[in-house]
Amino acid sequence: MNCGELFFPGDNSLHERIKLSSVVSEKGIAKKNELIEFLRVELKEAFQCDVKFWLQGSYKSSTLIKPVDKYSTYDIDVGIYLFFDAEEEGISSKDVKDTLKDALQSYCAINNEATIQESKNACEGLKFPSFLTIDTPIYFKTDDKIKLATDKEWTESDPKSIQDWLTNAYYDKKDRALMKRVVRYVKAWVNIQWSGKSYKKIPSLAINVLVAQNLSIQAREDDTFIHTVINICNELENEFEVLNPLNGSNILVMPYDSHAFALEKLSHLKATCLDCLEYEENEKAINLSNLFEHYFPQITVTHDSTSVGLPALTTSPEISICRYDKNGTHIETYLSNKINNIIVNKGDSLTFTICNSLSYNALSQAQWTVRNVGDQANDANDIGHSVSGKVNESHKRETAYTGSHTMECIITHNRQVVGFEVINVTVKPARTVKRVVKRFWRF
Repeated sequence: MNCGELFFPGDNSLHERIKLSSVVSEKGIAKKNELIEFLRVELKEAFQCDVKFWLQGSYKSSTLIKPVDKYSTYDIDVGIYLFFDAEEEGISSKDVKDTLKDALQSYCAINNEATIQESKNACEGLKFPSFLTIDTPIYFKTDDKIKLATDKEWTESDPKSIQDWLTNAYYDKKDRALMKRVVRYVKAWVNIQWSGKSYKKIPSLAINVLVAQNLSIQAREDDTFIHTVINICNELENEFEVLNPLNGSNILVMPYDSHAFALEKLSHLKATCLDCLEYEENEKAINLSNLFEHYFPQITVTHDSTSVGLPALTTSPEISICRYDKNGTHIETYLSNKINNIIVNKGDSLTFTICNSLSYNALSQAQWTVRNVGDQANDANDIGHSVSGKVNESHKRETAYTGSHTMECIITHNRQVVGFEVINVTVKPARTVKRVVKRFWRF
């Protein structure tokens, strides 16, 4: 196993799994274009000036990634530029933001898919539930200045210049493409670690700058990620700030509790990456799988104690899998060590239980990771999910997408992997029709 190839390239690599599907991307582009055309007319009439738009953020830098689950959204940032000097004419930034919000509410009145986001200090925006958020920061621009409307004041901001700096951070196109991939990997890790948490996430711009300034290009993609992350963690341990390379302002400003949470997660990330420098391929793969959860492609480990480079797994979990139909009727029970692949119908459910849970320390944790593969799951932004719990807890999962999927169980104790198992599940359509082939005899 080569962990570098699990990152990139490949149809089921980490990079491919975190990219938006073309179906979801095209839906977002269509909504973005529709909103721009509405605002172009509405805001020109409201402000009596030229209005232009410039895409920014992850969409512009080509570092968008798939949301962490099917209930989350990805972001498109649409910068709105008013071509007059609002400050000189005594127009407050708050009035401009409020006017924009009125325009967005008018859009929602004729497009019931969209809802208004809760106002942010530096932008307004819309949400299209379960797939897209559009942020709309608004600026005024003259020949000699660009300023962003915030709730309190006009503030200097030039996203186009910072985008140009990122684009020109590396001259070679291959190095620029590598930098963007590593940005996506770090963003995927952030999505996993901050999922379901109320703490402020590390901003996308800060991640871009950190990767650009700390990229360590290695022969393999996994080693590039690992060494780059170690560099970033060392920098943030020394000083938890990321300075805008153009004006020196700190773009990593967080409340104290979010700051503490981020340092805790970065410390664990660094420790895992340092461990990976010492590991052989299989143990490295398990720890990377644990790090990225369902974003990571499914790995395989051979439990052969004579093989070189395999993790020292003390005990493989013996898992029972109970299958129920859509009405809740029990169909069959399987054992993980007796079957290689479970075939079910869409709508069935599976309950997973570790039979030999007493073989593990009572403080051990079991992480169950579903990995969905195929166009149906990809276009639904649902490539999987993870849940952790005690080793004696059962976990139930529904089947919603046809294709081949996996359930991975990793058992850890004191940060060490002590158990690993993968169950392959093939999901068939809910109903299939048997066709009878008629034979015609010729004499």
